[in-house]
Order: sequence, then C-alpha cells, then structure tokens
Amino acid sequence: MTLCAVLGRPVAHSLSPVIHAGAAQDAGTVPGFRYVRVEAGEEDEIRRLLSGSPACVAGFSVTMPGKPHALTLADEVTDRAAAIGSANALVPLRDSDGAQTGRWLADNTDVVGVTACLDAVLGDTAPSRAAVVGNGGTARPTVAAFAAHGVHRVDVLARSDKALNLRALVESYGMEFSWTRLDAPELASVCAGCDVLVSTVPESAAGEYTDELSRAGAVVDVIYDPYPTHLLTEAVAAGRPVADGLLMLAGQGADQFRQFTGATASSGAMYAALQKHLGLRGR
Repeated sequence: MTLCAVLGRPVAHSLSPVIHAGAAQDAGTVPGFRYVRVEAGEEDEIRRLLSGSPACVAGFSVTMPGKPHALTLADEVTDRAAAIGSANALVPLRDSDGAQTGRWLADNTDVVGVTACLDAVLGDTAPSRAAVVGNGGTARPTVAAFAAHGVHRVDVLARSDKALNLRALVESYGMEFSWTRLDAPELASVCAGCDVLVSTVPESAAGEYTDELSRAGAVVDVIYDPYPTHLLTEAVAAGRPVADGLLMLAGQGADQFRQFTGATASSGAMYAALQKHLGLRGR
C-alpha cells in the first residue's frame, strides 16, 4: 500500500483527496494508493506523525495552520520553500536502495500551481510587470512564480501597509517592488499597466474592486469558491485570458504526487477530477 495524507485543521473541506485520487487513476502505476485527511496542524502533532510514520507513508500534503511548522520540522528544505517561508509538502527522504531514512524534505509546490496558471494565461508572452492582490500565504509563492517568468516589476495591491512584508522577497529575486492600496484612485491605471494579475484574496475582499482589477492583461484568481469568482467573470467579459483556482490546485497537486510516488500524472486529469467532484463540467 502507498499511503499519503493531507494535514491541517480544519481539513474536512480539503479537495486534496480528490485530486490525488484523480492522479493515481491517471498514472495507473501506483498499486494500493490511498490518500486520507488527518486533523493535525500544531507543531507537536506534525512532529509525532513524522517520527511515527510507517514505511508505507509516501508523503504528506500540508495546509494551514501547519505550513510554517512543516518547514521548521523538516530535515532538509528546498530553496523555494525556504525563500517563501512555508511548506505544503513533506516527502520522506530515501537512501540509495530506496529505503526511507526517517528524514524528511519540505517543499512548497504552490509555486508550481501558480506557474501552471501563468502558463495558461500568458502562453509564450514574457510578462514584464505583474500584480498580486493580497499579502498573505499564497502571495509569496505567486512572487516566486513571477520571478520564474522573468517579471521585472511586481505591484502588490493590498488594503494595508502589511503589503510591505513582501518587499524583501520581491527584491531578493531581483524584481522591482511597488505597493498600491486597493482603495487608491490610481488602482485602475496600475492594473491596466500590468501584463498579468493574480488575486490571492477571498471574493469578499476583491469584490468591490473587480472592475479595476480586471483591467490587467490577463487575470488569475486562486479562489475557487464561489466558482467562477466575480473577478474572473468580469475579466472574461472584458476579453481577458483567465485561469482559476482549480488549475492552481491541480498544478501543485501534480507536483506533490510526483514527489510522493515517483509517478507522473496529468494536471489536466486532476483538474477534470475536481470539476467532476464539484459538478462544474459543462459550466
């Protein structure tokens, strides 16, 4: 048996079992694959799981509030997880014979998920200027994905000066940092000057500003409840390329599945599994 789990609190709402089941079906090369939800978000809880996991455990997905703990508890950390400051995947390290060593690697595959969304809306276009709405946990992997796409300037659009917390990360990738309040009169012109915009905030936070935000050259909204969001609806009406939060979820999950099992699954198959589960096909 190959066992994986998502750790978090609360975790009952997590769609990770859906996408990983879709991945296993698509790959077809992971016999006895199981993926379950585990209520565990505190540091001590995650530490006990890491130290007491049987050999059949191939990895843990981690959601809040466990992401910072996953980073500090791991024996090794990928460069991207270290830069972002949190991890959403814990992978058991193995020796040259493939046996687990009892040591763990922390990674952040949210970068891969955001990258999948950027690829979908940008195609071969090389963005020079990009905007991220919000300054929370998903904003940081978004910044990393911008850097991978060769962005030169990042505009952080947020309600408060907590946006300044992203300055060091943006500048560490050699990109120019700028901050604009969501209620600023120049918001529309700032968005219109961006090649792509990624919103990481709930519908309730972005809803008042969707007309301005949808003026970017392409729009990504990592939120998938409601589906579609008002922002994406406005962007489609304006003729903008868009990508939704389900695509991000599938993209980050596909990279986790590869690290957990060594098998490759199509993110498209995982996206389709999500749509089927949520009754969204044909919409």
